[in-house]
Amino acid sequence: MFNVNDVTITSLETITAFDITTGNFKFVLDELQSATIAQSQDKTDITGKQGRKLSSLKRNKAVTISGNNGLISGGLMELQTGCTFENKLTTVLWTDYLTVNGNEATTSYKAVGTAGNEVESVYVKNADSTLGKKLTQGAAPVEGVFAYDPATKKLVFNDGEIADDTEIVVYYSRQIQADVLTNMSDTYSGKCALYIDCFGEDKCANVYRIQFYIPKADFNGDFSIEMGDNQAVHAFEAESLSGACGKVGAATALWTYTIFGVNTEDAE
Repeated sequence: MFNVNDVTITSLETITAFDITTGNFKFVLDELQSATIAQSQDKTDITGKQGRKLSSLKRNKAVTISGNNGLISGGLMELQTGCTFENKLTTVLWTDYLTVNGNEATTSYKAVGTAGNEVESVYVKNADSTLGKKLTQGAAPVEGVFAYDPATKKLVFNDGEIADDTEIVVYYSRQIQADVLTNMSDTYSGKCALYIDCFGEDKCANVYRIQFYIPKADFNGDFSIEMGDNQAVHAFEAESLSGACGKVGAATALWTYTIFGVNTEDAE
């Protein structure tokens, strides 16, 4: 029997989530940058004469699990928003950077929309690369108006209005089949069971597996995905709740901590 008091967690491996009711797999976070399990407890002093502390009343243990994943997790996003991904036909805004030749240009994809108004707008680029003159779509090309044929994807401009080799920027909607998560205003974050797997090592360099099990983790709907020059990181936070079903003792457990050797055999 090793001394469980002298183990260091050397590596955070994965956090795996399962549905509390069905036990079905939900997602795994396997590019974790950090994770924290924080525990708090309310304590009320029981006092006597002249405020002497006689004892204390302890209650309301609370456990918060938080961390950062190095990849944006779709499964985690579903749990944080309470919504689910759907693979469906959807419309996205697209931007083309094209060159006009012979009063024509061709969009990369088919623009969709109201007949005769498929293309949002066309802008002529200035010499300093800023957007200049705006043109709108019409039935036929005239001054300030272009025509568009969705079948051929061709933009046709008024004769001589835009010189050859002039760059334009075209904004339009296109239709694609994609995975879509819609964050509904009246749907809220969900709950799941969590397993946090780590590697540990004692002072004699023996290696162990460590597993935290949170029977009922209530995910916080407050989260941010930071984007910009640095790597995008998916942050999360959940609170452990009592009252879970399933495993023995799960109803009152906030978490369990299990440590075992990496080569531990199955118990009979």
